[in-house]
Amino acid sequence: MVRFRVALMVVVSLAGLLWVLVPVHAAAVEPGLSWSRCGALECSTLTVPLDYTTPAADGAATIDIAVARRPAADPSRRIGSLVVNPGGPGVPAIDYLRASVDSFPRALRERFDIVAFDPRGVGKSSQIVCADSLDPLFDEAFSPRSDAERAALVAAAHAVASSCADHSGALLAHVSTQDTARDLDRLRAALGDKRLNFLGSSYGSYLGALYVTLFPEHVRATVLDGAIDPEQSAADALVSQARGFEDELDAFLADCDSRHECSFAAGQESAEVAYDALRVRAARTPIAAKTSGGRHLNETRFDAAVLETLYEGRSAWTGLADALAHADRGDASNLLARADAFTWRRPDGGQAHVLDAFWAISCLDGPAPGSLGATGLERLAALSAPRLGAFVANNSVICSVWPVAPVAPPPTLDGAAAPAALIIGATGDPATPLAAGRAMQRVLGNARLLVVDGYRHTSFISGNQCVDNAVTSYLVDRTLPARGTRC
Repeated sequence: MVRFRVALMVVVSLAGLLWVLVPVHAAAVEPGLSWSRCGALECSTLTVPLDYTTPAADGAATIDIAVARRPAADPSRRIGSLVVNPGGPGVPAIDYLRASVDSFPRALRERFDIVAFDPRGVGKSSQIVCADSLDPLFDEAFSPRSDAERAALVAAAHAVASSCADHSGALLAHVSTQDTARDLDRLRAALGDKRLNFLGSSYGSYLGALYVTLFPEHVRATVLDGAIDPEQSAADALVSQARGFEDELDAFLADCDSRHECSFAAGQESAEVAYDALRVRAARTPIAAKTSGGRHLNETRFDAAVLETLYEGRSAWTGLADALAHADRGDASNLLARADAFTWRRPDGGQAHVLDAFWAISCLDGPAPGSLGATGLERLAALSAPRLGAFVANNSVICSVWPVAPVAPPPTLDGAAAPAALIIGATGDPATPLAAGRAMQRVLGNARLLVVDGYRHTSFISGNQCVDNAVTSYLVDRTLPARGTRC
């Protein structure tokens, strides 16, 4: 299966609203959906209010939400629709569906229309667009070692935020998760479903939990895979996430030392020493990527490449060792490709605008975990995660200079009035640790936690048959796994 990375979900704050026109229109909200073939899927468009505080005003602006589905293979036994969200925020769900739907268990493909929608600001749905290229930002040091490096990083982040205001200003105030949860309920109704079946991964778990809170009477079944911790502050979540990735990195380096077949650090003192030396080398003199047309790998992209790979868990460790070994020998092409995957950079240097949407949605949800240019959060993260903490911190604090202030906080998450949700948490998940899943279970109050042994971030359709069987039984029959079940 093609994996869609789920970006770091931490990060907002300040400044006045900057308004620039974006493509919106005044039209009646469509009550249903008209489908047309789009490759292996069927596609449609759902029209929703731009601003839910004035949804019925005469001539109120609306925006279009792109929707796609794979119809149930056995219509005679069809249960309804299953709406999926792969996380982010900012990941195009329709692309995810197109790439992954054949990996869904057969029973789900037979009994459900598998549906995805690109949330507002994302993909084909009135996309947030910031800079044409994010290279100037990632050219800077995310682990600054001098005042000059820190000032350059701050300036580059300001430039990205300013570009977002210039290109997407009118949309920036209307892409919160609260808006998207309301879009999701409109989608449920347009699909003709009395109750929603939803499967959300990582950030998608927050969208699902918020929907359960806002529309409990419209819920049939909710799966929250790689759930976030709704009790943590933004800063604590960032530090926890940095520590999770650092723990997996430590496990990878120890595993490399224990196996003769590990391709990295052969003949060197240890994988840990070799890794640290290679990272410092990238910071001092960026390493050539010989197949990239003259590009080089700096320390920031080194960290991005490692983080990108760690999302995959143990199955990706051999590939990471090979990429590090090639870089150590003077060719960072493999690592640079992984860094480009993290930033969603296209081969031509342009952007898929996934990070644009990630920042816009995260910053609007708020609050910011810290202030750009300040060292407090960066140092705290680095104390917990010496190798990756500063990168994780400085990838998120752009929200402290975002041009739109956060929306009012949503209601406290509460699933007591809805059918019990199924939460999935992995013991070594680097992005959303198992403790986050336990916290989500505690907050919702009406949920069952399925524990998975492994390092991978999110567990459904990742090769774990136990997980897939549990999800299938729950969605088809609404049968939860027994308490204490581990996969």
